[in-house]
Amino acid sequence: MRSKALSQLREHMLQGRVDPDIVDLLDRINSSSDYYTTSSCSGRIQLAACEHPGEKGRLRVLAKWHRPINVEELVLALSASQEPSIWFSVHPPILHIVARDLEAARRLLVHARNSGFKHSGIQGLGRRVVVEVMSMERLETPLRLRGVDLLEPWAYPMLVDAANRLLVRSKRRLEKLKELF
Repeated sequence: MRSKALSQLREHMLQGRVDPDIVDLLDRINSSSDYYTTSSCSGRIQLAACEHPGEKGRLRVLAKWHRPINVEELVLALSASQEPSIWFSVHPPILHIVARDLEAARRLLVHARNSGFKHSGIQGLGRRVVVEVMSMERLETPLRLRGVDLLEPWAYPMLVDAANRLLVRSKRRLEKLKELF
């Protein structure tokens, strides 16, 4: 399973499907004999068409950025869509890491929490022990619901600033975690 996961990661890297700012951390984790990664995201800002956030089957991503954005990018993405309901969100970094055993999982959780990933925990105890590493920086706000714009354009700079600050803060936690590996 480890070799398959690492092979898939290399393939995704070649296809440009891995966030560049998390590659060094993934390399460090995967160089350990105690751990390997199965999925990751370095954190993102997202604009999505959906009635409620979390609607996996019906959510349609209109734009996503794995970096801070500017107001013009938000306005452009928002104005390009006629969707009746649009949500703006910040998602924290998330990693799924397979640990060799429960003791290795426990050590990883201690490191993750000490790096600020307070929402981390053991996801699975089946054939393999899977640890989900996630921080708490999250923002979800509707910009349009049922065809009604809820936020005046003069407020977009404040929203973008708050989103960028959350994203940058969560990405700093990745650096702390990398130091522990």
